[in-house]
Amino acid sequence: MKKPRPFFTAVLSLFSLVFTRCSSDKTDLLSSTGEVLVKNIWTVDYYYNNQDMTGEFSSSRLLFSSTGAVGYQKNGETIPGTWSEKVDAANNEWVILQFNTTNAEISMLNESWRLISRSGNSLQFEGDSGADILFRLKTQ
Repeated sequence: MKKPRPFFTAVLSLFSLVFTRCSSDKTDLLSSTGEVLVKNIWTVDYYYNNQDMTGEFSSSRLLFSSTGAVGYQKNGETIPGTWSEKVDAANNEWVILQFNTTNAEISMLNESWRLISRSGNSLQFEGDSGADILFRLKTQ
């Protein structure tokens, strides 16, 4: 009777290879949200403030710098702003955006945003202003 060891070893090796193999993920889940923001160019994939306002942000991009600067780009114009991140006592991650502008569209981003969801290519936030505001960024 043959021992099934070579077959068993081959199957075990195959399972090991399949289940430990890593794929590249633009939002490396081990990185902080701030590190992920800096690594990518972002578009506003969804914006809700008592109604869907995503269309207001079409063709726009957000670029985050590790220095705390952020740029909102649309139609060849860049509006500068600042951003920061914090983690509260409940271990929630927050991103604070501040643009010094009178543009109503961009001013809607001036908020403390609590991270509520993170996937391979998107970050979803909830606003802290008390209103039902949702904001989702997607990598470009």
